[in-house]
Amino acid sequence: MSLRLQITLLFGAILVLTMSTAAGVGERIAARAVEQAVRDRSLEVARSIRGDLDLSHDVSRGFDPARAADRLTAALRRHRNIRAAELAIRHPGVDDVIRIQFTTAGPETLFAQREYDFPDQPAALLVGSGEARAWQVDLPVKDSYGRTVAALRVETFVSDAESLAEKERRAFLAVTGVSGLVLVVAFTLILRRMLARPLEALASSMARVEEGALEEVRVPGTGRPDEIGQVARGLEAMLERLRGFNQQLQERVDAATADLAQKNRELAELNDLLVEARRDLGSKEQLAALGQLSGTIAHELGNPLNAISGHVQMLARSAAIPGDEREQLAIVEGEVKRMTAIIRRFLDSARALTPAPEPVEVGALVDEALSLTLSADVRGRLQVAREVPGDLGRVALDPSLVRHVLTNFIANAVDAMAQGGKLTVRARRDDGLLALQVADTGPGIPPEERKRIFEPFYTTKPRGKGTGLGLAICREIASALKGRIEVDSQPGRGATFTLLVPAPPSAPPR
Repeated sequence: MSLRLQITLLFGAILVLTMSTAAGVGERIAARAVEQAVRDRSLEVARSIRGDLDLSHDVSRGFDPARAADRLTAALRRHRNIRAAELAIRHPGVDDVIRIQFTTAGPETLFAQREYDFPDQPAALLVGSGEARAWQVDLPVKDSYGRTVAALRVETFVSDAESLAEKERRAFLAVTGVSGLVLVVAFTLILRRMLARPLEALASSMARVEEGALEEVRVPGTGRPDEIGQVARGLEAMLERLRGFNQQLQERVDAATADLAQKNRELAELNDLLVEARRDLGSKEQLAALGQLSGTIAHELGNPLNAISGHVQMLARSAAIPGDEREQLAIVEGEVKRMTAIIRRFLDSARALTPAPEPVEVGALVDEALSLTLSADVRGRLQVAREVPGDLGRVALDPSLVRHVLTNFIANAVDAMAQGGKLTVRARRDDGLLALQVADTGPGIPPEERKRIFEPFYTTKPRGKGTGLGLAICREIASALKGRIEVDSQPGRGATFTLLVPAPPSAPPR
């Protein structure tokens, strides 16, 4: 139930209670006033009739009851609401009593002789009950000597006056009811304008605050001088404090978020470093195991392969071997050499890398790596570009280690462009470092594979095409040369491998 309805009902209840109490009290007061007015009027009527009859003169001359009854009836007709009248004449012994009573058929006159109680003073008595209630007024009639010689009794109905008062009371109640209804409607309208609407506006503002629109809410009614204005100003002050608190809280949250983001970035960097360290440690452990394995392989397979190679060469020189078998012996000798190269690769990956710098022409080193790696068939299907400035001169580095890295880069680029493409080999100086770069136009390396290409034994080449040791050994060589390898690749846009090593200029030979 709304506050406006509660106040309206309360006002209506108070109004009804007040009006009911006022009506009850007014009814009692009006009833008494009506009775008193009827009493006073009855006395006045009785005095007027007594004066009209002039009984003191008739009594002194001799009393004629019939004539007195006619005169009394005529006097009574001039007055309303009289129920009956009695005229008593005092005589020695019994008294004459004339009673005129009004009925529906008209006035009825009764004559009697009986003892009568004559009053000495005017008296009024309320007799009867209900609609028969009446004021009984007794007036003494005195002669010139002050003796009571007769008495006049007039009975006046009270019900007629009460009926009139009842009509007036009903009219009063009707007017009061309409006035109360008008007051309730007017009070409701005034209450709506002065209280309900401002409170609804305040409630709407609070609802918007609950919805989160704290910055957009403006409290209405702050300029009012009444209690609602005080509430509105208090609410506005509270909202201002909340806005300030929210702003401070937001600033603290932003600062904490920024600090947390910074710590998360640092933690991510530390995690990446930890993962990289674990990966390097795993690679070193694998390379250490590879060293032991390669030593065993070299020991177990080296001598038999040398013996097989020697006998195959001797058979190939024999004149008794037919030509087609000689070709098969050449194939066997080539396979033996390939197995020997695999063993040598294992040995290279396992042996301790100790660079031996010497003056080297960079252009000649690049040309040598290209000639060792690119066969005539490869040069026929690929477009090879060599971009080596002529003013690079000589640098001090280990040519065998750098050549190993270059040949591995070039071999991987050739394998990546099986359907053709462009191979580009560049050399340049970059802030005191020598940058040797090999770029291809192959399919590129996906990001998830690029994270693992330097792990030992990880390869994307088909079975029998690679061991997964080439780039792992290249990274160890770059570390031994105090340099690094950078990879730039996107799927569908090829790959670029760059070896960056310190290479101070070497003085030309004298």
